[in-house]
Amino acid sequence: MTVARKAARQRGTIPGSNVMTFVGRLSVITAYLAMAFVGAIVLGMI
Repeated sequence: MTVARKAARQRGTIPGSNVMTFVGRLSVITAYLAMAFVGAIVLGMI
């Protein structure tokens, strides 16, 4: 809960929130790439 509150607080007020959103987007992109990679491997095995 405290981590979520800190993240929400940083989003609104601190100028460095751009860095947080960038890191968030990067993690989402890497997650999508990882899922696509695993999906390609699974399809390749079939």
